[in-house]
Amino acid sequence: MLRFILKRLAMAPFLLWGIATIAFFLSHSITGNPLASIVGERNLNNPDIVAAANQKWGLDQNLPTQYLLYFQNLLQGDLGTSFRSKQPVLSDLAVRLPATAELAAVAVTIAVVVGVVLGVLAARYRGSLLDGVNRIFALTGSSLPVFWVGLLFLFVFYATLGIAPGPGRLSARVEPPGFITGFYTIDALLAGNGPLFYDALIHLLMPAFVMSLPLMGAVIRMVRAQMLEEQSADYVRTARAKGMNQTQVLGHHVLKNALTPVVTMVGISVGMVIMGAVLVETIFSWSGIGTYAVESARALDYPAITGVCLVGGSIFLIANLLTDIAYALIDPRVRMK
Repeated sequence: MLRFILKRLAMAPFLLWGIATIAFFLSHSITGNPLASIVGERNLNNPDIVAAANQKWGLDQNLPTQYLLYFQNLLQGDLGTSFRSKQPVLSDLAVRLPATAELAAVAVTIAVVVGVVLGVLAARYRGSLLDGVNRIFALTGSSLPVFWVGLLFLFVFYATLGIAPGPGRLSARVEPPGFITGFYTIDALLAGNGPLFYDALIHLLMPAFVMSLPLMGAVIRMVRAQMLEEQSADYVRTARAKGMNQTQVLGHHVLKNALTPVVTMVGISVGMVIMGAVLVETIFSWSGIGTYAVESARALDYPAITGVCLVGGSIFLIANLLTDIAYALIDPRVRMK
């Protein structure tokens, strides 16, 4: 296990370098002029201002030179300065990432808890109406695009029924808590502010549920399939022969073995959930790295685009490593090489 972890950690810098390189050249290959976000549309016709901006941001250099300068700064932990915000990209990401992490954490929790429960019920009552409803719900959740579901939820529950809050992390007249973790719900609890916690929570639930639907559908189908497969195993027949009832067999034996591949799928999906937050964050005006990525792409903000790709790559690498370790701990038959 230790050799496996060290090997993965040794490979991580090279993978991140590859991600940064691809992101750098792809972002610079997009047709457009980033100077519009640096100096503004009105100053694009002023040659002195344009020349000064090109020199300040290194845009007057050829592409290989820009890449070497970027990579040199990257080795020092400097992701560059955003063209749009004029702030270090690392600082922008540090402010935005907790918002996405909070949203993704709640979404994954909802997907796993609800998905496992519905998957177990579908397997327990196979062929029943409950099984059919769960299967339709799983297929629908996995198939419908999240941006459409998000717009539908906002129209129905916010605009029409008025039982859910609007977009944003907090209500319009509510001040955010002091920055401790960046998670508004946790920071509100740490500050002892109950009303603020409630406001942050109700704003969090709807976008988190929308984000959880694709993963929830996959969990339901996998848990159901794995449990039905495990029920035909020899150890299950032995347990039944010893007099254990159906609930005991499912809870003590079948579910434990059925959840092993689910852990792998959920672990791999964590990175996809976080980096797939672009659409949900845009629809719900959630100030996370998803909206930051959209704003950076619109402005051709090269350092910010590359920084987001690096963060996403790091999240995927960490999630995959933790998933492999968890899989080996859960199933002793797995041996890391």
